[in-house]
Formats: sequence, structure tokens, C-alpha cells
Amino acid sequence: MNIQFVVNDYLLAWNLLFRPSISEDIQTLKERLWKNYSKEYMKLEKENVEILKYTNDFIPDDDTIYNFVFDSEEYKLVKKQTDKYRRFLMKIWDSNQKVIQSSLKELLRFKVENTYQILVIHPYFDNVEYLKKNPKKNIVWGKKEDTEDGLKAIMRILFTAVKYELNDYQEQNKEIVTAITDLLVTNEIYTRVSGYSKYEEGIKRLKLLKRQLYPYWLMYQGADREELVSFMMRDRMPFDIDKYPIEKGLRKVDFKGFIDFCCTNQKYIIRLNELDKI
Repeated sequence: MNIQFVVNDYLLAWNLLFRPSISEDIQTLKERLWKNYSKEYMKLEKENVEILKYTNDFIPDDDTIYNFVFDSEEYKLVKKQTDKYRRFLMKIWDSNQKVIQSSLKELLRFKVENTYQILVIHPYFDNVEYLKKNPKKNIVWGKKEDTEDGLKAIMRILFTAVKYELNDYQEQNKEIVTAITDLLVTNEIYTRVSGYSKYEEGIKRLKLLKRQLYPYWLMYQGADREELVSFMMRDRMPFDIDKYPIEKGLRKVDFKGFIDFCCTNQKYIIRLNELDKI
């Protein structure tokens, strides 16, 4: 999986115009533009979709508003801060890319041909979005909490990219797909990159579901009975090993095959009311 971090001027300007203002100066700029060019302003409301579709090839029908934004001191400051944020994310990605890529290859067991372009916006816009059916694999990214923990930010980006790659796979079982993707990225890859267990991390509402899937997730990674004990101790995720026959076939399937196994056998795997017994 190739990931690129870029700043797209039109997308950044659009977010400045339509996301909540991150400063009083920006709010004043928006009010001034609305007062003088309200019709032109309104026409841009859904243009972010076109920018996501065409990115570098995007040409606005009317660039009046954009030109005013680009020439403003408010935009220049936002662009400078966004560039700094992009470099921060890119540095963390570059520093950990080797381990991430090898882990993805080992755990996905299929090759990801797509290049994911992370269209970085100012973190204070606090927005993540992408178009599911877009042949250009673009993800808009700007999160406030990223600057607190750069590696955790990269894991969130990677999680989003893998979800994008899976698209609507097993759409009728999206909770299971999301939980397994969380196990893949937020837990296992994060653990390998950081050097210590991150199995306490992840989507809180899926915590119980992930605990039910966890023994099979270890089997998918090829763990035998003795290794299951080691993983349980490492991750502090206890379960009764005697109740789980080793599914050796899971070692031979790819990530989608593992998802299929969990979805097909969910009646037997997912027993949330019996969680205290595992």
C-alpha cells in the first residue's frame, strides 16, 4: 500500500469556507465574501465532491471566491500551518513505513495495488471523508488529536485506508468487518510498530465483539496452543483455550477469507452474553 500526503489548495479553501471557522479572522473573511458574493459562495457548497473526484485535474466553473481566498492573509496562514501538519504526518509515516508495510503484507495476504492520497487539511477542521466509489483513492484528513500522538494518527489513517480498500465487502456484516479491521491495524500492527501491546486501543463500542473474535484472530496469524497463552499474557485478553479447537485452516486464507470465516460462523463465535465465561 502506497500512501502519499499532499495539500490541495482548492480542497483546503473549500474547508475554510464551509467548515466551522477556526479563527475570528477567518469568520470575518467568510462573512465579507458572503455579503459581497453570496450567489457565487452558494454555488460552491457541494464542490468538495468534485475536488475529491478530480483532485489535481479539478478546474472550478467560477474561481471568483477561490481567488479571493487564495489572496487572503488568513488563507496563507492556514496553508502554512497545514503544510507543517502534513510534514509532521509524513515524517511519522516514513519512519515507520517499513514495519507497517511488512506487517500489512503478512496479515492481509493479498497485494494492495492502490495508492492512497491523503489530502491533508488543517487539523482544526477536524474532518475525515472519502468517496467510496472514487477510482482516485483520496482521503480528506485533518484531526485535532493527531498532533498529540503522531504514531496513533498514522494508525488511524491506515485503518481508514484499509476500510476504504475493503469498501462494501461483507456489507451486511459491517460491524464484524470493522472489528476485524480494528484488530488488524489498531491492535496488531500498532503493537508491532510500537513494540508493546496495543490491544487495549480501538473502537470502544466494538470492544466486546473484538474479544470474541480475538482467539480466531490469533489462529489466523498461525498461533498454536502454546502461542495462544503467550499472546493472551501479552495482550491481557484471557479466554478459555480448551473451548477453542485450533482452526488450522485459517492460516491458509487471506484477510477477506478470515472475514468470511467469522461472518459465516458468527452464530458460534459471537456470544456477547457469555463474555464473562471466556
